[in-house]
Amino acid sequence: MAAVAAIIYNQVYIFALGTNFSKLVNTGSLLGSNLAVCLLATGGYWLLYKKWRRKSEIVFNITVCILSFASIIIPISTSLPLDITAPELFPGLAIPMHFFPAMALFTLKPIFIKESITSSNNH
Repeated sequence: MAAVAAIIYNQVYIFALGTNFSKLVNTGSLLGSNLAVCLLATGGYWLLYKKWRRKSEIVFNITVCILSFASIIIPISTSLPLDITAPELFPGLAIPMHFFPAMALFTLKPIFIKESITSSNNH
């Protein structure tokens, strides 16, 4: 879900502003980075749940929020190649994308958590 949102946002951004950052942000990089972040986050949630059960959700949510905000330093501090037009527009493309994995995790987590709680109560 995060990768799809990032790809759509990228296309809308390109269309609306006429920019092209495909050397840095392309479909492959969006798919790979979002998949990797979401897999790491779900693994982290699983580990937290194993350790703290009840406190895991709040610890996970706070950690994801802090890491999402901290990660925006990457597009802010990136030096773009000289041949890229309108480099000042790059943060406007990249910064919102750093929050897509968190939004996807927070949106989809209740679906999976509800199922796992129900199935664990039946056993």
